[in-house]
Amino acid sequence: MAPSYPVCDFTEAMERVGGDQLLLSQVLAIFHDEIPRMLKNLREYSKKKLPRELWNEAHKMKGASSHFGGAELVELLSHIEGFAKAEQFKNVPSKLKDLENAVVRFKDCVSQWPLPSGGTVIV
Repeated sequence: MAPSYPVCDFTEAMERVGGDQLLLSQVLAIFHDEIPRMLKNLREYSKKKLPRELWNEAHKMKGASSHFGGAELVELLSHIEGFAKAEQFKNVPSKLKDLENAVVRFKDCVSQWPLPSGGTVIV
């Protein structure tokens, strides 16, 4: 099934970094590196039924996704936030599976962006 929300949006992402392709490349690399940890945390917090932690992690990932025009990720993470707030943990595993599939699409989408490769990430 095709996503009903944009997977990524290069124009929006470029606007967020003031047109600086190198900066976009760097922040995207940081987010790309953080995604596995964020997904792991979401799974763990859901399994342990920790609503505040689940909401916080979903919110962080949602905010980061929005910088790259990842509306599909934002939508899924909004659902997870709602489930966390309502402590409806039974609904989270299916959304996490959807999120994992959306992450694959997101990574594929951003890999098509005309960004400089390499460069040192300054943290």
